[in-house]
Amino acid sequence: MRSQRRLWAVVVLIISAFLLRIYAGRFALSDGSLLFYGPDSYYHMRRIFYTVNHFPSTLWFDSYVDYPNGLEITWPPLFDVLGAAFASLGSSTHSAEIMASLLPPILGALTVGVVYFAAREMFDERTGLASAFFLTISSYAVAVNSFGYVDHHALEMLLLSLIVLALLLSASDMRWSVAAGFFMALLAYTWMGSAAYILIVLVYTIVRMSIDLKGNREPPKDLVIAPAIASLLVLPFWSSHWMLPSAIAIFTLLGSSLLGYAIYILSQKRLPWYSLPSIMIAAGLIVLVVIYALRGGITSVFYTTLVNRLPYVLGGEMSGLIEEAGPLLTMNLQSILGLNILLTLTVLALVVRRHIYDRKGVLLIVWTLIALLLTFGQKRFLYILAMNMSILFAVLFSEISTLIERRSPERRQMMALTLIVLIVMATPSLWRLSRISDDAPDIESDWVDALKWLKENTPATSFFDDPSRRPEYGIMSSWSYGNWIIYLGERPVIANNFQAGLADSVRYFLSESESDGEGILEQRNARYVITSWEMLYLTLPSTARWMGEDPSSYLRYTASGKYLSIELTDRLRRTMLARLQLYDGLNMSHLRLVYESSTFRGDNPSSASVKIFEHVPGVVVTGRSSEPVVAILNLTTNQGRRFTYAIEAAPVNNVYTLRLPYSTASNGAVIANGAYIIMSPEIAKELSIDEEDVLRGSTIQLDL
Repeated sequence: MRSQRRLWAVVVLIISAFLLRIYAGRFALSDGSLLFYGPDSYYHMRRIFYTVNHFPSTLWFDSYVDYPNGLEITWPPLFDVLGAAFASLGSSTHSAEIMASLLPPILGALTVGVVYFAAREMFDERTGLASAFFLTISSYAVAVNSFGYVDHHALEMLLLSLIVLALLLSASDMRWSVAAGFFMALLAYTWMGSAAYILIVLVYTIVRMSIDLKGNREPPKDLVIAPAIASLLVLPFWSSHWMLPSAIAIFTLLGSSLLGYAIYILSQKRLPWYSLPSIMIAAGLIVLVVIYALRGGITSVFYTTLVNRLPYVLGGEMSGLIEEAGPLLTMNLQSILGLNILLTLTVLALVVRRHIYDRKGVLLIVWTLIALLLTFGQKRFLYILAMNMSILFAVLFSEISTLIERRSPERRQMMALTLIVLIVMATPSLWRLSRISDDAPDIESDWVDALKWLKENTPATSFFDDPSRRPEYGIMSSWSYGNWIIYLGERPVIANNFQAGLADSVRYFLSESESDGEGILEQRNARYVITSWEMLYLTLPSTARWMGEDPSSYLRYTASGKYLSIELTDRLRRTMLARLQLYDGLNMSHLRLVYESSTFRGDNPSSASVKIFEHVPGVVVTGRSSEPVVAILNLTTNQGRRFTYAIEAAPVNNVYTLRLPYSTASNGAVIANGAYIIMSPEIAKELSIDEEDVLRGSTIQLDL
């Protein structure tokens, strides 16, 4: 009867976890459409729809990324294939998006169940239930499991927890070692960086073999079977770019397990137990030295993986550019997160003291230490650490509950005190959960409207649904908006969230010469440029640092009480970004404003949140004049804002030349209010210009 009640308790927690993750993502549904959380969700959805239409194949090359080069996609396919299976249940695009958005909450709820079984296996029933409860309400887990967050993190969590559970059970039942290998392979088919999680198994293998050897236990065959199964399953695709780092990690684990097993057999007869970890660590160091020394041939693959992939996982050069890649070392220890980390370390110390020689305790210790290492390198791994936190908090809760039981003779008093302890421990998580549950998707309505306009009012590009060939033109914008533009605007981008094309995007927007910027646009065949208020005021410091520039040379911050004022330097005002976003392309020859969003921000001057400019050849106006010449055109934007475009030119040998990007008809959603005024100090003339002349780059003669 008691076991049945506990089973129902687990079922209730799993259902609660699912509903909570649905509720947390409720703002994804807005005005009859679905907006996703996180920029990568938009590209996952692009890949999911492609997989639905081309099953069993998925999208491995996309000509809409890094335009005009295109990009090989190195995301492993498993999550998108699962997403495609869910999306195929929908009868329309909208319903397919909803079905795919349900996948992360389902995976997150299943993870709660797996963590229950793992914690129960490590400790006891009470700790298992408490672990499931704490993970159910963990804001760090809910954040990546919520409805509308269509990303592979939820699948990572589930597979890693399954690996841990299978390893816990494999020591007594060899069939679970096969399952552990199967789950490791699935993890390799889910995330290119799964080597970070294979490291947990590698360290656990060394430590557990050492403990088993010291305790004169049977040779741990399960630790050899698991990587052998995983190796067989990744072997068909091991050399693919998306599989190679994970395959190398799994093969390394297999080699280490075989070496450790051989040493184990020898040590039972001739060597002391500590020879096993000593020899394995020494062998690992020798291999690393050889790989570094050769750096060529077959070792080049291993060297590249170590040099390129490991620094990225631990933060690396992206830590100042990508928020989620930032380190956790700068956290405030007095914050809820800081206190959670301190509490985690405290309970971990207790577990180390009591379970350092216990197989199951060692797995939790190794798992937690590596999860902490990853999280301190990149705070994005908080969702992985959330599972460890939940188990360790449950250990603390179980300890306190046991103490209460010993000192409280009355059952009601004992239950009341236990409930109070649970509420107190859960309060910080519930508070944070209430905060993130009110979060809306990152993309604002201004961007949604702008990209809808882009899709409906600019020339359609080819091959969107089957991007194997090069489309007609690309969009220049910040890399952080690339996935939005591809999915919602259905246009190719020069830079996107994979950092493809990032260098040219940054160089263009920080360029202080129109001719330099024009060279980049020409090389990339950019037809439109999109700027935003955030690019200027929020992301520019990290962009400048990426270019090796001092952010203070562009923006100066002054604190005044509770407020922070931002001063734009003259250098910033010379950049392409500022000239477009703040001054509408004033005195520029090839870019014209065609759309601006409805929300205006900032001052000195105020500007629309999002602006779209068209890159055109421009009409050439030339003629005789002995004085400098200025062209002026009054225009009205789609928001009814009036502005003046002006450009000037100095004559050379009494001949002036102007290149004008606007026609005197309609320019997208921006309308000219009359004709150009072309004037010198002595004379002024009106000039009307046709749209075709602007697009063809025609030449008009006008003497002054």
